[in-house]
Amino acid sequence: MPATIVLLSFILFLCSIPQIAEAGIDSGVSAFERGDYQTAQQELRPLAETGDPKAQYYIGLMAYSGKGVPQDSAEAIKWIKPAAENGVADAQYIYALLLEGGTPGAAGKIEAIKWFTLASDQGHVDAQMKLVDRYSRGDGIKPNLVQAYTWCGVAHLHVPSRCNPQESVSAYQMTAEQKEDAKRNVQQWVTRHPVNTSHPSFKSAQRLIAELDRADFKKKEEIKASLVRMGNVSTPAMLEALHQRAFAHTKLLTDVLCERGPESSSAIPELIRLLNDPSVLQPINSHFLSSLACIGKSSPEVQSFLISLLKGGSDAMRPWAAMLLENFESKEAVLALADALDDSRRTVRETAVRVLLSMGPKAAPAVPALSKLMEQRGTYLASAAGDALAAIGTPEAIAEIKRHHTE
Repeated sequence: MPATIVLLSFILFLCSIPQIAEAGIDSGVSAFERGDYQTAQQELRPLAETGDPKAQYYIGLMAYSGKGVPQDSAEAIKWIKPAAENGVADAQYIYALLLEGGTPGAAGKIEAIKWFTLASDQGHVDAQMKLVDRYSRGDGIKPNLVQAYTWCGVAHLHVPSRCNPQESVSAYQMTAEQKEDAKRNVQQWVTRHPVNTSHPSFKSAQRLIAELDRADFKKKEEIKASLVRMGNVSTPAMLEALHQRAFAHTKLLTDVLCERGPESSSAIPELIRLLNDPSVLQPINSHFLSSLACIGKSSPEVQSFLISLLKGGSDAMRPWAAMLLENFESKEAVLALADALDDSRRTVRETAVRVLLSMGPKAAPAVPALSKLMEQRGTYLASAAGDALAAIGTPEAIAEIKRHHTE
């Protein structure tokens, strides 16, 4: 046989090894799931011995649970630990349990927290619930109610029925400031850890969204409620639909994002991208803007976007941006609204002054701009500016009102 043919055959054999291994893993996992542990051992053990993390996890799991082999914690650790070190979330969770049960004193519990956290960061809900429990009770570690509330919030995103942060034990013991810290932690977690699109709920959300095209009003409301209950795992599926121009269902999908509020913060970048797309029509943009404001009430990214839109957006979008800045009440938002009192469009000026009026004392940085607006005597804007100054109520604001009335 010519050398080139031999070499080619060898290369083809090497290329087939990963597919053979994958087939062996699939066969072994299927055997495990149907309770045929002898076949699972036969299929998976050779792969585990060659270092395959997934196979190592299942071999370790059988030793941990005593399925098909005698229960043996040491044997379980032998296989589970390398799988955990290679990033298998289920292995990280089981390894944490083994550490808690097998290492006396606080050392094992502290190390277990590390592995529960690694698994939790991959969306492992059972691990997240362990962190809720450990941080609530202070089991082996110092109690931390903010962390307990945070992980309850993250678990709620994945499976809402598992943990409701508003009803958790820690919620009743926390200050409002601590709760806000925890909510920010949840939003930051979502930003750093996008939802896994292989999650079954993602697939379910895709199917539900596909049904909208032929659903009547009642069915659409049922689908909407289901998407809300799914939590943040359905967000990527909804964004995917919007990205593919499923604009007939924009209001329903953005209403779902709104109802979940900050839980949907992973949607912020895509909503901003859609708002910057010139091919998206104005009525659609208004839905995107509304949901963006619902989701990002404490998001600097959203505030910055709305301010830039107020300053340089289209004539149609600037009034929306002014209206939605009411959610922020920061000095930056107030100053942007103050600048908008000089906007070329009357609707922008009217919206800005109404929002400043609603902000009350927090609109104090806008006093000079409101005072200038009062110079337009006899107009609605001058009257509204006077009302806004009265609502601000600072000595400077009251002095400006008196000055205009005496001139």
